[in-house]
Amino acid sequence: MAVNTTAPTGAFAAFRVRDYRIYWSTGLVSNVGSAMQGVALDWYVLTLTHSGTALGWVVGLQFAPVLLFGLWGGVLADRYAGRTLLLWTQTLYAVQASVLTVTVLCGLAPLWLLYVLSFALGCVFTVENPARLSFVTELVGRPLIPKAAGLNILSLNAARLIGPAIAGVLIGVIGTGWVFALNAVSFTVVLAGLLSIRPRAPRKRAVSRLPWAGAGTEGLRYVAARPELVGVFTIFGLVATFAVNFPTTLTLFAGRVFDVGSRGLGFMNTALAIGTVSGTIAATRGVSPRVRTVVVGALLFGGFEALAAVMPTYPAFLALLLPAGFTLMTLNTAVSAFVQSEVSDAMRGRVMAVYTVISMGGSPFGAPAIGWISQHAGVRWGLSAGAAIAVLAAVGVALWPARRPPSTPTRGTPADLSFPRRLLPRRGTSGARQAGEDPPPRQIPAGTER
Repeated sequence: MAVNTTAPTGAFAAFRVRDYRIYWSTGLVSNVGSAMQGVALDWYVLTLTHSGTALGWVVGLQFAPVLLFGLWGGVLADRYAGRTLLLWTQTLYAVQASVLTVTVLCGLAPLWLLYVLSFALGCVFTVENPARLSFVTELVGRPLIPKAAGLNILSLNAARLIGPAIAGVLIGVIGTGWVFALNAVSFTVVLAGLLSIRPRAPRKRAVSRLPWAGAGTEGLRYVAARPELVGVFTIFGLVATFAVNFPTTLTLFAGRVFDVGSRGLGFMNTALAIGTVSGTIAATRGVSPRVRTVVVGALLFGGFEALAAVMPTYPAFLALLLPAGFTLMTLNTAVSAFVQSEVSDAMRGRVMAVYTVISMGGSPFGAPAIGWISQHAGVRWGLSAGAAIAVLAAVGVALWPARRPPSTPTRGTPADLSFPRRLLPRRGTSGARQAGEDPPPRQIPAGTER
């Protein structure tokens, strides 16, 4: 498998790599199916229970394994070949979707079983996500990481644009059970794509000789040693936990505030996805990601989400979802590209596992909390609470380094990653970073990466 060593320009430069084109296009089909299943499951749970709290728990349980086992998912990503792990995880995704299909179509899907299946989905995701991120890096090479990171998010959001719109129509025509069946079939496409990718010689996996406990926590120590990563992850974690609960909030807005049904819910997800796709393309075409982009993205996203929460009419609400999605993806793309660009190859899998834990591991707390607020104080208050946390997180991280003595970056510190400059780790006077090396401010055990 050929890997680029140069950095072509343009938002779609990563598509010049054949294997990445195959992986991205087949993955898009599977992502559309998963987006359809997500909308159908949310609607099925709401019609089954009429409870915002139950809906929040179904969403939250999908990410509970990320919080519990996420760090060890990164160890697996560093230990084993990425394509092998992805073949196994995509197969398990198909099994989960098939079980959901059969039980719903046969009328044997009580709430507790939906909880179990949601938790099982999260267990697979705990391994699949860091493996996928590491595998993409292997496909395109380090120079193209920012472009590929943006295109990966573009695939997810294009799916969220297409999938919910299709699901909103199909739920009323064929029912939720057959929507789950279509998702199960979609995984055969990505499996075929993975099998068609030409495998390369596996790189040496240094983590294979390390104890599991130590290997699992090395990613945390690696991140903690870098103040700029701590700041980015703080914003991203709080936003992802409390402000990005659209499966819960949009479903409740559709069912309780605007009374627009499953088709109206599909339009809401489509409006949000239009904004996210546009934001992803804009962020991918931009310059190297910076901490400033993350802070500003969180501020703008929280502001637009707060405005959406008070919109009195359905069309006005849809209109606000567009800029909310745009700014959310500016934030997400900047975080993903920033993290993958700044992490050493030896630690990539474990640091991306930390990224996964931070981005999704808070959902078992955030989704039920927002669901509870929406149930008892009103849906508008639930959405507003998440927006307020996004704004406060951005302001807190922006002000935090101002209380610390400024450090003077030495030669080799990338200026485009400096908002504020005091978020950057202090480097010694020994000079610039060596090629392929990512020296920490303090001693970090040898590790892995994707």
